[in-house]
Amino acid sequence: MDGAVFKEVGSCGIGVVVRNEKGQIMGALSKRLELPLGALEVEEKAVEERVQFAKDLSLGQIVIESDSQVAVSSLRDQGLIQSSVQKVIKGTKLGLSWFVVWEVSYTRRGCNSVAYILARHDKFVHECDIWVEDTPPMIVDQVVNDVNCMVSISV
Repeated sequence: MDGAVFKEVGSCGIGVVVRNEKGQIMGALSKRLELPLGALEVEEKAVEERVQFAKDLSLGQIVIESDSQVAVSSLRDQGLIQSSVQKVIKGTKLGLSWFVVWEVSYTRRGCNSVAYILARHDKFVHECDIWVEDTPPMIVDQVVNDVNCMVSISV
């Protein structure tokens, strides 16, 4: 998942991608929030949306990947949590209790370009676009690159 801030229009966008263990897209979400959030706040909202989307897809176990080390650390209970995101993190952790198994990991921005593209797409979305068992057309070319990037890092 990823977030984007659109200062010029006073809103932000969230991009979420759900993949299976082979890297195939199970679902994707592109959502615009009419909120003037900062970078940290929109990243934490992206995590919250990712957890809710996975619940909506009835997944039993998830791995949350983020290119925000702060977001990853907050879910792992490491480091200080800024007051502006404490309630979102608390709600996210409550949502995570629904899953049988969950983990969180940091991924490089270069391996997170699909979610980044979806988050930037939100600038043009009125509310929310959701794809289930379908690949959004604007990310088709980038999906394979992200999967290859993740595979090369784990080797």
